[in-house]
Amino acid sequence: MRAGIIKSRVFLSVAFVLLTLLLVMPLGGCEFSCSVSTSSLSEATMCTAVDEDARPLDSTDVFSVDTHEIFCSVKLSHAPADTTVKAQWTYIEGELDVTDYFLGEYELEADGTRYLSFSLTSDTAWPAGSYEVVLFLNGEPKMNVPFTIE
Repeated sequence: MRAGIIKSRVFLSVAFVLLTLLLVMPLGGCEFSCSVSTSSLSEATMCTAVDEDARPLDSTDVFSVDTHEIFCSVKLSHAPADTTVKAQWTYIEGELDVTDYFLGEYELEADGTRYLSFSLTSDTAWPAGSYEVVLFLNGEPKMNVPFTIE
């Protein structure tokens, strides 16, 4: 009977050591294998201008055909260094005989919590219709911001 107790204690001791190693080892290696991003995009706003901090001024989702520059302002939060934010502009449909026409894309690198702005300009009248800005965070689409030109 005494041999059985000793075997049980040895087994429990070995199991405890192995369990402890399994729980502690991932914590030691986390710096190179774990990647949790807390960054996010919010408050995407179409507007006719932005202030010096890229906050939206004169918010609207309807623009005139003779608007020279159209802005999209978005708040980036809790972003680590080398975070990328991209705006992809598309003419969806309207007076032209095309749909889903790609107008351009622009990418910024940023970090921290702050506003970013993207803009699109035209020296001629914009075609009337529906448009969209798709905002990407580190290559993943996060927000669609529709707007209209009349």
